[in-house]
Amino acid sequence: MGAALVSAVASLALAQPAQAGPGGAVNIRGQESWDTDRMMSRVCGTDGDTGYQDWYVNIATGELRDHASWRKAPVWHKDDGKWTLQPGWERFEGRCEYPVAASWTYRDDWRRISETRTNCTDSGYQLMLARDYSTSTSYTHTVGGSTSATASIGSWFGVSAEANYSYSWAIADSVGVSHTDLIDIGPRKTAWIEASPTKRVVRVNPVFKVESYTWNPTGKRADVVDVNTWRGRGYDRIYSYGNYIDGVADELKKDGTPKMTFRKKDRSAGSECD
Repeated sequence: MGAALVSAVASLALAQPAQAGPGGAVNIRGQESWDTDRMMSRVCGTDGDTGYQDWYVNIATGELRDHASWRKAPVWHKDDGKWTLQPGWERFEGRCEYPVAASWTYRDDWRRISETRTNCTDSGYQLMLARDYSTSTSYTHTVGGSTSATASIGSWFGVSAEANYSYSWAIADSVGVSHTDLIDIGPRKTAWIEASPTKRVVRVNPVFKVESYTWNPTGKRADVVDVNTWRGRGYDRIYSYGNYIDGVADELKKDGTPKMTFRKKDRSAGSECD
């Protein structure tokens, strides 16, 4: 009796969906026997496609096949002369979504953004110094801990981020800033200006919205099961935590200029004053 109760409780625990993530989706990483990071990477890709998709997954091996396998072995077979899914192959149909999972800012490394000016006299004085800075963007795609730069992300990420993600950052268009400063330069010193930009990261975990999920436990046409949730578990939006896309760009101030911290640096003039 005790063992039966433990078994029932364990089964109930497995049936409970994980805590909802981005877009209300459930993280299936670790819930299936196959690599769901790679599966979701292939299903949703990095090009922002939100069109209808049709996929087949082998729940024993994790092998994934697309619509080209429609009514073809080994995914399908004929029962009484008509096509039906082979046991072990499950079909899911739906569309990808790209909700924001997280966003944060960080201070980037210091970099020189101005010309250098040298004071070769024995007393300090002021010189005009021009500084220029242009914002930059980068995109990375991480699958199961392996990260790669993917240029194709930018074609949709910038547009989506600008329209749907309420952050003030230079993700869609580069912003250039030029300014001239009057700075103090000590005797026999070469000086310049450095900046540390504030960067914003927006992380997207692609989500698959299930519209139809089908399997056949016996291979008999009469036994086909067709539901509208992932594997019949009661939730229709899924993602895999280890598959995500990061967009990184300069944070902007209210006036539209890059948010950054400046500092003056100098060194001994050396050969510049010989």
